[in-house]
Amino acid sequence: MCRALPLLALLLLALPLHAEPVLVERASVLRSEPRVDAAAVGELALGTAGEAIRRQGAWVQVRSGNLTGWLYSFNVRFGTGSSGGAGEGAGAVLGRIFAPRQRVSVTSTIGIRGLDEEDLKQAQFDAGQIKQLDAFAASRGDAQSHAGSAGLAAERVDYLGGGARE
Repeated sequence: MCRALPLLALLLLALPLHAEPVLVERASVLRSEPRVDAAAVGELALGTAGEAIRRQGAWVQVRSGNLTGWLYSFNVRFGTGSSGGAGEGAGAVLGRIFAPRQRVSVTSTIGIRGLDEEDLKQAQFDAGQIKQLDAFAASRGDAQSHAGSAGLAAERVDYLGGGARE
């Protein structure tokens, strides 16, 4: 048992325990921070393989070759590294041997994956973004005019509770 402990410690140090293989699904600018206005540190082409090393909200930090930076998580496909070739890391091999057999399915809603309860608790109000969102609002008259020019007409729909509401 005492002899196996140093070997186990060495093996654990060699494994990239927190890295997850990813494949870039859309050519993307790699950012220095998880923000749209952060400096670009490089670009990753469609089909580039890398490792997800950290997640923050809708962003994922990716390492690919000598580049490390942040991408939107919906620009990458998770869990798609090499297919068992000689260059595959020991962590991936051991993961396939010892991990429970399961089929994972990711559903992306409005393009954002990875938001959990902790991310939502850390969210902060940003009045500037609310102003920016309000700038996209259309008046009722503009909306009706646009709908009419597209051949759309208003329809009254009764609610399940019975009477119609406006």
